[in-house]
Amino acid sequence: MDRVYLFLTSYLIYMYNALSVAHYFVSASLHSDIPITPYKAEFLVYFAHGWHLAIDGRSLISEKVKAWRHGPVIESIHKFYNKSKTNIHATVEDFDINEVKERDREFLDGIWLYYNHLNEIELLSLCTDDGTPWFMVHEKSSGELIIDNQRIKQHYRLLHISNPEFCDLDDPISVDNLQVRSSVQVG
Repeated sequence: MDRVYLFLTSYLIYMYNALSVAHYFVSASLHSDIPITPYKAEFLVYFAHGWHLAIDGRSLISEKVKAWRHGPVIESIHKFYNKSKTNIHATVEDFDINEVKERDREFLDGIWLYYNHLNEIELLSLCTDDGTPWFMVHEKSSGELIIDNQRIKQHYRLLHISNPEFCDLDDPISVDNLQVRSSVQVG
């Protein structure tokens, strides 16, 4: 799996190649007999990236998300599946699932379990509803725009807080931790 490494002070931060994360979801589909399409894979990567930004505070993928006319697009995934004429499951024959760190596999499995029952039309709706990062960026222009990570992070943080089933005690943005932080900042 391709990874991009960024060195910031003394921390090693890596992000996955977006196509590798898409392959992870295609592989999950293959093992669970739940159908997946190229668009569904792309939307799942977008959701995983958003939730990762909200929960972990860091990007999951190294690529920018673009606001195209019909929804958010991760260009490498979009191009790969558009030019690939084979069955989507055949694209992951050489994919080694062990290249994804165990912690990230658990995270991606959670995304898969939460969204796998939805089809690409339902996922698209979740991406393009009023108030979503795509909607807010695309509303400003009909051209190709970047949806910045801060906007995505903010959206998924709000979703996270409004859905307490996603909150863990050690979660950096759980409701209790946010209340403690805001009382410290104000006081």
